[in-house]
Amino acid sequence: MKRTTPILLSLILLVSVLSGKSASAQYRIKDVIPTSKGDLEITIIGHCFYHFTFNRLNIYVDPIPNVGDISALPKADLILITHDHRDHLSTNVIQFLSKYDTKVIASKACIKKMDFGEFLENGQQTTFGEIYIKAVPAYNVVNLRPDDVPYHPKGDGNGYFLVFGDKTVYIAGDTEYIDEMRFFMKPDIAFIPMMMPFCMDEDMFIKVAKRLKPEIIYPVHYNTKLDSLVEKMKIALPNTEVKIR
Repeated sequence: MKRTTPILLSLILLVSVLSGKSASAQYRIKDVIPTSKGDLEITIIGHCFYHFTFNRLNIYVDPIPNVGDISALPKADLILITHDHRDHLSTNVIQFLSKYDTKVIASKACIKKMDFGEFLENGQQTTFGEIYIKAVPAYNVVNLRPDDVPYHPKGDGNGYFLVFGDKTVYIAGDTEYIDEMRFFMKPDIAFIPMMMPFCMDEDMFIKVAKRLKPEIIYPVHYNTKLDSLVEKMKIALPNTEVKIR
């Protein structure tokens, strides 16, 4: 893995601290989920940047700057990247959070921006210690750019299923409701994006939730108040806990 220069590291830290004061306070909220092989701790850093800890392993998803003080975060054992957009992929932050044996897993669209890591295509799977990892499709069908090209073309990005003991976590990445979701395994915990025109609106979010029926769902990637979504979810899936972080 390439090394980040000291000057660049200092800039990353400075920007993170200055822009992430409120976020750093917010991401002190830590959810603890018991599993058959130890507690899974979940912290939302911001946007689609998550931190999982499991049996002393530190796992990050889509780490980026400007959403919190990354200087306070422990070094990564595993980093997952869903796709190559700049609000999900920052090679500088990846390098800052990495140590000599950090494993980085990314979608194949990231190859052109990363010269390190393991690249998984949709449907491929791997393991990291006792953690099972499967890459699944994440793409747009309805939401298109003005030139009719999808914001997230099929095959470029990954969602991920992670299995921690007897608990399954689904990280959707940037996606809409897609046909492949009919065949996804049932997650206990799901991270679902809601932002038009890039991902989903409320109705599509609820359609995905009703298909997957997780016990816990985290709305992510949103830029609006979620009061309406929460009320709709109470009606559509009263047994699913919606966690706003």
